[in-house]
Amino acid sequence: MAEKTSALYPPPKYAWYSVFLLLFVYTFSFIDRQILALLGPMITDDFQLSDTEFGFLSGFAFAIFYTIFGLYFARVADSKSRKRLIAIGLVIWSVMTAVSAFARSYSMLFMMRIGVGIGEATLAPAANSIIADSFPKEKLATALSIYAMGIPFGIGFSYLLGGQMIALAAMIPDIQLFDFTVTKIWQKTFLLVGLPGLLITIFVLILREPTRKGISTTKTQMPLKEVKGFFVARWRAYTAISLGTSFIAALGFGSAVFLPAFFLRIHGVAPSDMGQTFGAIAMITGPIGLLLGGIIADRWSKKGKRDAHLKALMLSPIGFAIPSIIFPFMDYSPTLWVMIGLSNLFLNLPAGVAFAALQLITPNRMRGQIIAFHILLTNILGYGLGPTMIGFFADTLFTGPESIGYGASLVAAIAFPCSLLLFQWGRKHFKIALKDEEKRISERLAAQA
Repeated sequence: MAEKTSALYPPPKYAWYSVFLLLFVYTFSFIDRQILALLGPMITDDFQLSDTEFGFLSGFAFAIFYTIFGLYFARVADSKSRKRLIAIGLVIWSVMTAVSAFARSYSMLFMMRIGVGIGEATLAPAANSIIADSFPKEKLATALSIYAMGIPFGIGFSYLLGGQMIALAAMIPDIQLFDFTVTKIWQKTFLLVGLPGLLITIFVLILREPTRKGISTTKTQMPLKEVKGFFVARWRAYTAISLGTSFIAALGFGSAVFLPAFFLRIHGVAPSDMGQTFGAIAMITGPIGLLLGGIIADRWSKKGKRDAHLKALMLSPIGFAIPSIIFPFMDYSPTLWVMIGLSNLFLNLPAGVAFAALQLITPNRMRGQIIAFHILLTNILGYGLGPTMIGFFADTLFTGPESIGYGASLVAAIAFPCSLLLFQWGRKHFKIALKDEEKRISERLAAQA
């Protein structure tokens, strides 16, 4: 039976090639998404923005439309060509990042960030579906954790390369296109970051998609009524995973957005200098956290622990709680960077594990739609609300340059207990859902034998 099951999947080398190509695409998507944070102090000065306004620009401008269009693209990913969907989205978000250079106002830049969100909404459901159809379940958490390294790689590269991009942008002469003139350094940086993504489209289009697994119907698309019924039957497991991860995303993404402003205001460190240090830390600790989560979940799963993935998710809030709460109160020193590194490691741990957990309890024809539900929560509550909450707390509850740090610490104090309790609550429900899905798959394989 094991040999028959393994034959359903692509050759291991090609399966891993697919993972690393999609990782590369995911990394570029996060560079385009995250470069705004490094450019934040310049944009805030030019448009005279409050911390709340910049948090809204960084979060909700992207997240709302990323989520809305993600629901539609998830339906497409469950029945149409997944690689073509990714390629179309890659073109859209790369172009919208580049044309952000021509923004003349806060509202124009806001609209362009919406465009970035729409383009990137194609990636998660399609990429996760491709990977889930490329690996057996005992390797899936590790594969998806490697793919999820696009988050820390993208954030790290945006900070590491951001300084060089800003320096290069300073040497580029002003650009005149019709009635638009690009004169600001942050505008030229958007051009430099956005355009290279178009070249990656070629590699995506020649990718060989795996056959879809776990299909028990000849329908090309599962009716929404059936998807709703299935979700309602397992809503506790799905909600525990997605809500718990959303609280962690709110802290992780919100903190990353305001780190340049935090170091500039409190410690007098320029964004380009801060980016070099934080970028290097993110490139190391982020992947370690992701791999740690995936490896632990897979090992516990092999030992027969049906709640392996939820137990692995619980390690995240346990690990990030202390460093995330205390680092805003620390003096500038190597110890401060150690705390930020520890926080970043555990904030990245859940990404691949959460996606793997959702895939394991979901039939193939609705995986994209369940991933879209997960993205809805993690983006609205995480990527959308996280930066906005930190900015709002800084503007309303605190005063002085330290307000940004205090806002981030408060969000950490909220995220820790909420995420931990949600994962604990979901353990039993996840075990039941996993047992039911394994039974369904076994019955289908037996019928095909």
